[in-house]
Amino acid sequence: MTEWLSVLFALLVFPGFGFLLACALAFQWIDRRVEARLQGRVGPPWFQPLADLIKLLAKEDVLPVGANEIACAALPMVSLAAVLTAALYIPVGGWVARTFEGDLIVVLFLLSIPALAYFLAGWLSVSVYSVVGGSRSLLQFFSYEVPFLMALSGPAILSGSWSISRIAAQQSQAVWLALVQPLGFLLALVGLIGKLKRSPFDIPKAKSEIVAGPLTEFSGRKLALWHLTMHIQMVVGIFLLVNLFLGGSDVGVTIPGVLIFGIKALFILLMLSVASALYARLRIDQLANIGWRVLAPLALAQMLATIWIGGG
Repeated sequence: MTEWLSVLFALLVFPGFGFLLACALAFQWIDRRVEARLQGRVGPPWFQPLADLIKLLAKEDVLPVGANEIACAALPMVSLAAVLTAALYIPVGGWVARTFEGDLIVVLFLLSIPALAYFLAGWLSVSVYSVVGGSRSLLQFFSYEVPFLMALSGPAILSGSWSISRIAAQQSQAVWLALVQPLGFLLALVGLIGKLKRSPFDIPKAKSEIVAGPLTEFSGRKLALWHLTMHIQMVVGIFLLVNLFLGGSDVGVTIPGVLIFGIKALFILLMLSVASALYARLRIDQLANIGWRVLAPLALAQMLATIWIGGG
């Protein structure tokens, strides 16, 4: 009985849905406030993300004639389930629900499911904007995913483990891997921006060009689930980078691990917010060129250097 209660607590409260929902709403508000301040605006009040979510959940759920209703309903639910499952293997403040050797590979696989579902959402809709957005999202996926995976493999190779918990724990006896592999950390950050489809990589949902891309025909609860998936994916991605490159909850001083972990997560969130405010949206051909001519060679060089250092 106790084991079942522990499992339910991990799934529904911490580090499961309840905790991730609170972090997603808080991170979204901080992100919007910081970006607004950098652009000379005030930004939304603290309750705005929650109000937006409730508003979408209460709106009528409409799909155009010809769209596959079952598939359109299943895609956001599968995406949200994949992101929530990935969060169970990522330590938060030194505590993790499940861990095993190789959980980093499982997390990377689970985090790729929303991107593929996002592409399918565009192709299953009948709108031209949705199809174009889906095509863009798939091309963008291939442009950032390879450098992103190679960048995240650096800490695993250098630590000799594919367990997120062990990679974070090993940095307590050494320096943070962001200082050892600054290029890998930068590439991972750029890849995370592409995975979250944030500016300047918000090409699949460019409002001035294709309305909302693959989500143009979604409304009500389905659209709310898509937005919630994106926001929780941002939280999970930030937590992953904190563990792999910033040592998780360890800082070498007697401060609560959860507080240290939160400060590091906010640091990465601020970097994402500043990048969104500073850079304009790229064209899809520019992103493809940058991904394969700049990011991929740099990530490959970083991986080869890591293997050489690890072997030495």
